[in-house]
Amino acid sequence: MADTTKKTSNVEIALAVIQTDVSYIKKELDDIKELVKEKYVTKEEFEPIKKIVYGLVSLILLGVAGAILKIVIG
Repeated sequence: MADTTKKTSNVEIALAVIQTDVSYIKKELDDIKELVKEKYVTKEEFEPIKKIVYGLVSLILLGVAGAILKIVIG
């Protein structure tokens, strides 16, 4: 009978540990969700900025390539 009580006690301890771990994971997941909502930009919000930056970089590279071409040809 003591053996059965010991097994039951071990199972109860294991379940309590699992429950604590799950609640800790839920809390951390909520913190991550809140951080993502506050600190990060969605793809839709970033798209116009990406287009502007890519356009400016393209203009700069086109200007550099034109200058090099002018030096080589002229």
